Amino acid sequence: MKYTIEVNGKGGEAFIHKLTEEQYEILQDGGVEDDLMDHEQISEVLGTDFLETEEMIMGIYPGSENIQIIVKDESGELVWESDDDFDFEEYEDYYQFNDTTYLSAEDYQKGNFFNYELETEEEFNPEMLVGVLVELLDGCSELITDIKYKDHEMIKDYGDTTSKGFTYMLN
Repeated sequence: MKYTIEVNGKGGEAFIHKLTEEQYEILQDGGVEDDLMDHEQISEVLGTDFLETEEMIMGIYPGSENIQIIVKDESGELVWESDDDFDFEEYEDYYQFNDTTYLSAEDYQKGNFFNYELETEEEFNPEMLVGVLVELLDGCSELITDIKYKDHEMIKDYGDTTSKGFTYMLN
């Protein structure tokens, strides 16, 4: 049977920049984490638009009242729907950008983050969903960047989210 899995919630898209000591000090002294610097000032310190980086991570924040999952069968009929506070029974943990100094410009977003296609002979079981959790900057942020259905391959597509503003984190 084929299923579509829609993952909705609140999360972010983190634009990660590796910093020199001088850049770190300028951003820290300028109060970037307290929202005292605007986008133009941050981009000037980085020497590029702060949204232009090859290091981007997008995902949903773990935690209560944040994640909703909707599962439909191939005819579009609702098979299973979580409350707005779904929590995965199991996580795969990864740690990134902990080895030196970084700036994370995290765009807080809300909406449909991921859509998956799952094909399995079994009846859908939400307990088989596994969250892929990435911890950024020594725990400054955590994002669920993917989900898995135990040992099954799924086709992933990104959904549509709306920006709600930026948060800046230094590590």
